[in-house]
Amino acid sequence: MTPRFASALYRGELMHARRDAFARRTFTYPVYVAAIDLAELPALDRGLRLFSHGKRNVFALDDRDYTTGGERGLAALLAANDLPAPHTTRLVTNLRAFGYVFNPVSFFLNYDASGALGSVVAEVNNTYGGNFRYVLGPSHRLPGPRVGFRHVREFFVSPFLHGPATYEFWFDAPLDGSALAIDMHVTRDDHRVLTARLTGDRTPLSDRALVAAAVRYPLMTAQVIGLIHYEAWKMRIAGVPYLRPGADHRPAPLPPDPFTGSSRT
Repeated sequence: MTPRFASALYRGELMHARRDAFARRTFTYPVYVAAIDLAELPALDRGLRLFSHGKRNVFALDDRDYTTGGERGLAALLAANDLPAPHTTRLVTNLRAFGYVFNPVSFFLNYDASGALGSVVAEVNNTYGGNFRYVLGPSHRLPGPRVGFRHVREFFVSPFLHGPATYEFWFDAPLDGSALAIDMHVTRDDHRVLTARLTGDRTPLSDRALVAAAVRYPLMTAQVIGLIHYEAWKMRIAGVPYLRPGADHRPAPLPPDPFTGSSRT
């Protein structure tokens, strides 16, 4: 009998919408993500045939794919930012599938003993080999009943989205909840220029659930990178300004407005 785990898959969709002077686009595609309880990784490795921790398998999670690392690395990072050690951490991420993975962003969701979401580490990767961690704690919290954080953008992600900007992250992510929703808004001059929304319904993690995900979303991680390049190609065709990152992977200055010709830094 397959053991029951707190770790789960969330199957749903990812939506991107951009609205600024350079582009007006919206697209949605089906996805699944894993929500892995870091403390369960040894048990998952033993209890599932199709999943491995740190080894090759149909699906796998490797600590080396994350600069945050496993539980020890996360604890050190939180301590360095004066944040308490969590009672429970769920890593929301794409799993390696047949040895390949690309994660535009992974979230280490850190819950206290009461089950409240107290801090988040958002680990972001770009397609140029860069990586950055946004450590979100009480000093970044947004007011209101929802769990939200605000942080100045410090890392180059898209060759089509430039200039000074701020991230707002919103999490509807109750511990072991039946559904998950994560919103990320990019704002510039108090104007929202991009929204990304991940939503999904929970399925307990099991070999059967992994098989179903593989059938429903074949080569999910390859699809992610493929869709990134496909959307980038459409932006290039549309004439949206394209800039590559510098060696420090800092955000690039904002190009001139295509209608006024004015430029800002």
